Amino acid sequence: MASNAPRELPRNLEAEQAVLGSALFNSQYAPRIVARLKRDDFFFTAHQVIFDAIIALQIEGKPVDVLTVASELERIDQLRAVGGRVYVTELPDKVPVYSNYEHYILLVRKHAMMRRLILSLNEIVGLAFKGEVDVNALIDLTAKRIYDIRENRDDSSFEKLGDILSRKINELQARAEGKVEKRIRTNFPGLDSMLEGLRPGAFYVLASRPGVGKTSFALNIAHNAVRKKHTTAVFSLEMSKEEVGTRVLVAESKISATALERITPQHESLWTKIADALSELFPVPLYIDDRSGATVVELQAKCKQLQLEVGLDLVIVDYLQLMSGGGRVSRNDNRQQEIADISRMLKLMARELNVPVIALSQLSRDSTKTKRRPQLSDLRESGAIEQDADVVMFLYPLSDQTEQAQGESDAANTVDLIVAKNRHGQVGTIPLGWNASLTQFYEPSYLEAPPE
Repeated sequence: MASNAPRELPRNLEAEQAVLGSALFNSQYAPRIVARLKRDDFFFTAHQVIFDAIIALQIEGKPVDVLTVASELERIDQLRAVGGRVYVTELPDKVPVYSNYEHYILLVRKHAMMRRLILSLNEIVGLAFKGEVDVNALIDLTAKRIYDIRENRDDSSFEKLGDILSRKINELQARAEGKVEKRIRTNFPGLDSMLEGLRPGAFYVLASRPGVGKTSFALNIAHNAVRKKHTTAVFSLEMSKEEVGTRVLVAESKISATALERITPQHESLWTKIADALSELFPVPLYIDDRSGATVVELQAKCKQLQLEVGLDLVIVDYLQLMSGGGRVSRNDNRQQEIADISRMLKLMARELNVPVIALSQLSRDSTKTKRRPQLSDLRESGAIEQDADVVMFLYPLSDQTEQAQGESDAANTVDLIVAKNRHGQVGTIPLGWNASLTQFYEPSYLEAPPE
């Protein structure tokens, strides 16, 4: 029979003592420990108070050792509460190996994260039993709590520039020798030249006003990536999986969507093209999710699972303004703050997964009223998108520039791809051709238009 006795929260007395003992033994350890731990990372109240004393001495520029810490605790009348001068003096003796202090820090952080997870989920369980909170709001709150714990787990510290550059040079050399996978190529040569491929961990934003073709362009990139065996996840918050799949089939088979819908058993040549296209597409590593209103936490969880199961090289989100903030802001907060949170979380997701993430975005209504070239300030609902993105691209139809109605000239089938921001290189404009029947972009400078 299971015991009803309450279970104790995770803690590690020896690890906490070893961390504090290391700080008291060697003054060089104290700043590093203070930089990587917080008061609440310690479970035992006495250790929290001692840690506060160490911080206070650090702030005042005073040395940290058993004598100064005991004196500080005595000054604030906390020495007896932590176990007296004897306990403070004995802490350095509790350290097994002083050079392993970083490992002791990780142990303390590990148990602190487990406690936060347990306490957060206990609260969720309590709310679920009460049944007073909407179930979808409860799911969003759960996702938010887990995401917050995940984002606060970073235990990184300073790294010397020489070590960083040495690692970078080794990476460049390995890439030059073909020993590591090169960056993902979009198969748009002008864009690849400007961006030098899609960088792992980078956050890309592709924006335009409705109807210009940002979804098609993103799917063209996805299609080209999976042809090269790059596992790609597409989150389509606007179109269904079937619609996305049909667009890829149209591009691969070179059969227009209209012809595909009107096909009859007598169209033997079209069926042959479809069979050939399916044989090419069936094995490609393209994964599509069409759940609307998804949160970044849900996206990241699904991507992490996919990464563990089959690998992951590229993520595309269509589109940013259709995402949910996952309860990160209250109803009284504005949409701009919610979009800012979503943008920031997508950037963090790219870094966490170490894959390029392309998020599609709408432009503000003001930018669509006047036929002018889009600017970074036109990104809809939040300036944070501009700040978070490593690369911002706009699609701008040439028909707007010539003030001609769509279909009246070749300008209607030409779009400028504007790289307005590139944290890692040059910016500029790349002319693109547009084949509407195949929903396919191409670069006229490098390729002929895809056949109708």
